Amino acid sequence: MKKQGDKIKVCWETPAVEILKNAKGEVVGAVGVRAGKKVIVRAKKAVVLCTGGYEYSRAMRSAFLEGPGINGWAFYGTTSNTGDGIAMGMAAGAGLQKTGKSAARVIVPTQAKFNGMRIGSITPSVGSPNSIVIDNYGKRYEAETKVTDNPSRYFFYKAAVQFDISSLTYPRTPSWMIFDEKLRSSKSLVALGISVVGFGLVDWDKENLKAIESGLILKADTIEELAEKIRNHPENKKRMVPANLVETVKRFNQFCDDKKDADFNRRPATLGKIEQGPFYAMPLVAGGPNTKGGLLANADREVLTWEGKPIPHLYCVGEIASALKFVYQGGGNLTECLVYGRHCGKIVAKLPDTKL
Repeated sequence: MKKQGDKIKVCWETPAVEILKNAKGEVVGAVGVRAGKKVIVRAKKAVVLCTGGYEYSRAMRSAFLEGPGINGWAFYGTTSNTGDGIAMGMAAGAGLQKTGKSAARVIVPTQAKFNGMRIGSITPSVGSPNSIVIDNYGKRYEAETKVTDNPSRYFFYKAAVQFDISSLTYPRTPSWMIFDEKLRSSKSLVALGISVVGFGLVDWDKENLKAIESGLILKADTIEELAEKIRNHPENKKRMVPANLVETVKRFNQFCDDKKDADFNRRPATLGKIEQGPFYAMPLVAGGPNTKGGLLANADREVLTWEGKPIPHLYCVGEIASALKFVYQGGGNLTECLVYGRHCGKIVAKLPDTKL
């Protein structure tokens, strides 16, 4: 056990790639890679995995996420979450639990990419006055405020990735946020000071003009013209019915006059007409900060086999096996890392030394 004042060596830019076991099946260390060369680290007590989720692993997204896992999703957490710890744990004999879970809603998939997948951005403007969310056919399907309200914002993605068993398609992937000039000019549609925009991974201005100029946000002088532009968008696949969108906007504007959403009971305070041109459409896909599920583990964070047996001297904390699953509060993942990290650390410190 390290004493106060002892130095702990931190191996920067040395991602772990393999967990090492002895002949008894006990974990005794890990292998990392630094500058193209293997680095073997001996574990005196145990190996604790804390590598986050898998949102930037193409293979794991395709395997675990509902709906079209690659282009039908976007995330705005760290791009370092590539599922490495999950893969290492599985190779060491670990089972999995709730691996398809994510605290997700619908967000804008930007044109920035990492590992060939679009980086998303927090999109708090969904549900704002002067806007609605529609499917690929031009119809609303939920109260837009559910995207940002509690508790529905933690699992709204379930609505977005719904599969139509008649047409064998995903009618809400992507969804489209329809809004007018009044909303466009009033505020940024994404969060500017935090996450991927705040860290410079995504370039977005407060007037939303760069997203329009790039073609990410479609612009038109009329709702009819906007519907045609959505219809001609590659991801819409000609599914848009312009008359549907015209009627949807007309009906929504009447709800605004009535101060009551008769279709989905959206909060009256958010009802604002879509009437000031030009008009805009922004794609939305399932997504959020990170994935949640991963390695099978018990309350002490021991990593378990499929049979529920602990793998000796192997532990995990954080999003790699989140206790929160699809429920998320700001800072929740950091909190569980701290709480379970301390709990796990106390247990590991009392373990007997590993033997090769």
